Amino acid sequence: MVAGRLKQARLAGRLNGLRPSQQRRLESLSHRRHPEKVGADQITLERLAGEVVSLEKSLHIVLDSRGLCRLLCVGPLDQSKDALTEISQIHRRKLREWRLISCLTNWHREEGRPSSNEALTALDFNPISWLRFASKPDSGGQSAATLWQVDSSQANGWKLVEANQLAEICLSLVPLQASPHFEKLFLTTEFKERVLLLSLTSSDKKRSDRDLAELEGLVRSAGANPVSIVSQKKGAPNPQTIWGKGKLKESAFELRRKGASMVITDRELTPAQARNLEQIIDSPVMDRSELILDIFAQRASSSAGRLQVELAQLRYRMPRLIGRGRSLSRQGGGIGTRGPGETQLEKDRRTISRRIDRLREELLQLKKHRSRYRKRRNALPRVALVGYTNVGKSSLMNALCCLRPTRKVLAEDKLFATLDTTTRRLLFPQNDDAPKELLITDTVGFIRELPEPLLEAFRATLEETLEADLLLIVVDLSNPDWLIQLKTVNSLLDSLGANGKRKVVANQIDRCGFKALELISDFDPKVLYVSATSGAGLNGLKLWLQSYFWGGAKSLLVQN
Repeated sequence: MVAGRLKQARLAGRLNGLRPSQQRRLESLSHRRHPEKVGADQITLERLAGEVVSLEKSLHIVLDSRGLCRLLCVGPLDQSKDALTEISQIHRRKLREWRLISCLTNWHREEGRPSSNEALTALDFNPISWLRFASKPDSGGQSAATLWQVDSSQANGWKLVEANQLAEICLSLVPLQASPHFEKLFLTTEFKERVLLLSLTSSDKKRSDRDLAELEGLVRSAGANPVSIVSQKKGAPNPQTIWGKGKLKESAFELRRKGASMVITDRELTPAQARNLEQIIDSPVMDRSELILDIFAQRASSSAGRLQVELAQLRYRMPRLIGRGRSLSRQGGGIGTRGPGETQLEKDRRTISRRIDRLREELLQLKKHRSRYRKRRNALPRVALVGYTNVGKSSLMNALCCLRPTRKVLAEDKLFATLDTTTRRLLFPQNDDAPKELLITDTVGFIRELPEPLLEAFRATLEETLEADLLLIVVDLSNPDWLIQLKTVNSLLDSLGANGKRKVVANQIDRCGFKALELISDFDPKVLYVSATSGAGLNGLKLWLQSYFWGGAKSLLVQN
């Protein structure tokens, strides 16, 4: 009964070449119990040291709060990735109860300080303590040992608690308490995913800070929480990784110190660069373009929007599809086939290619449908609200059209809050005649370096912009980067072939400084000033629209 209860330790690491007798001895050691929460069983550790000397391989054990060994790893800790896979499959009652013990073949100087690779791998286990000791005793018959604890303030993530003889540390009755930083990171039930931002800065600090702030906004808009930033100044180009390996190693430590689960870069990566970064940091890596695609996938609510997002994602991920393990690299074939056949990876690529072709056909049908729909509305003037994301286009449409709550467009203070194109009628009451009306369309927001697959997929939706009679370019004057955003929008419109007249509308005039008003007045003396939230300038915008489409604005009845 006892043996059945203790049969819960797993062996991992370099097991190839071990004789059955050696595996049985290791399993026997893994079944021995240690003191609960504090200390360790010295006799067991001495036997463990004997096995290390015999095998000439380091051994590592992971204990739970009851003192039971849950994992025994053979070989260097930083070269046993399967140990992390094994430990992740073991049920954890409380994460802070893990204890890691390592018996080493080579005892390094500096009080047994772990190497950077060892420290990095040990952090992935999230232990409350890490006991390291030498396999061979000194001349006095005592084994040197060091006790470490997770500490985010240290360069390698570990703080030396005690350096003493193994016997003294095993008898220690002082329980280690998880540091407040450790408690905050790993013992909370935070729902949002924690991510680390990896950026490459230029000599223009203000420009770099604004680009980084935009990336943080994208991350928060996607529902994640940026917990740390690692930056490096642009230097000699490194086509394999972009960032230097030293900076990437620093990112790996920072990722684990902050309890993050993913790295997001501030620029698009090639498939090879993404793979190289993942191998060095040992964590999933997402670039800026993939982050934008992920946001679009979350916000697409209509069938047309989901269709276009799926096409953009498939086109983006197609060249990044690589074989992982035997399931994607195994060669197919059967009885009577010649040659090795095709790999599973090739089959997956062909399946994705077929799906892309089908989505393109559906998008073509969507384009034809929208074209027929626009022809039925040719009698009415069309205005498109365009601009950078989160400048207040949706709020301006709601305010202009005086929409009922059920007809209002979603307007939130986040990037890409609305994705699907929406059209509403804007009425202009007349004194002695039927009201004049025009169609006003709220379009998806633009952003710098918009991913090409996304731009191509949304071309059917953006045709509403291309064929509008008037483009109202909305600018958020309260954003200090409004001029760069305005230039980005004009550049994207030029690349799309938008030939309609453009008119700049300066929004948020009640929240900007006087300097911003002067700058935009110098940039465009005929700019229109409004505030979608307070309603300032809305009547002036309506007067200008009537004057532009029908000439003269005296017959317009101003309504508040």
